[in-house]
Amino acid sequence: MEYAGPTLWLIALTVGVLVLGGAAVYGIMRNRSRTLSERVTTEVETRREYEREDQDG
Repeated sequence: MEYAGPTLWLIALTVGVLVLGGAAVYGIMRNRSRTLSERVTTEVETRREYEREDQDG
């Protein structure tokens, strides 16, 4: 019983790290699967947004 507290924290931290790692891998894989047209659209819209911000300033 004396080790229940630290053991529980170790399990919780391990699960947390695995979940965070899984989310990072999912995000990277999802981002890689974008088509060329989606990437071009993102770049064009980002540049337009920067231009709008420059005009407002």
